[in-house]
Amino acid sequence: MSTAGYCSARDSIKKVLEASKTVGVVDEQVLRRFVKVNVQGADLNTWVYMGPSGDYVIVPGVFCSCSDFTIRVVGRREKCYCKHLVEQALSEKRGLYRVVDLGSFDEYIKVLNEVFTQNLTSTLRKKLYTR
Repeated sequence: MSTAGYCSARDSIKKVLEASKTVGVVDEQVLRRFVKVNVQGADLNTWVYMGPSGDYVIVPGVFCSCSDFTIRVVGRREKCYCKHLVEQALSEKRGLYRVVDLGSFDEYIKVLNEVFTQNLTSTLRKKLYTR
């Protein structure tokens, strides 16, 4: 895709939602790997994909921390979204996701830091599995 035809953030969100409508059967187990992260007293729209080989931070329709997004969407401008953005939209649309409430903004920053530095968030996993 040429730079002139590259999609804006608004176009990207629209394209992700359109792509989610045309995607065939997606394993429900994959969609359940998405976690919406809530922070008490903050209006954030942050999700985490908890994959078998690593976790990714997602801002729906705008950003994913996976290498495909970094290389092909941002770097080469070959496409407007990665599969995680499409699957997140599907997960949200079908209600096949989990929600974790974090007690503080510091805990939120800790989760993000773990994903970006270790590719895995033990803090979020503990919250999910020790309810």
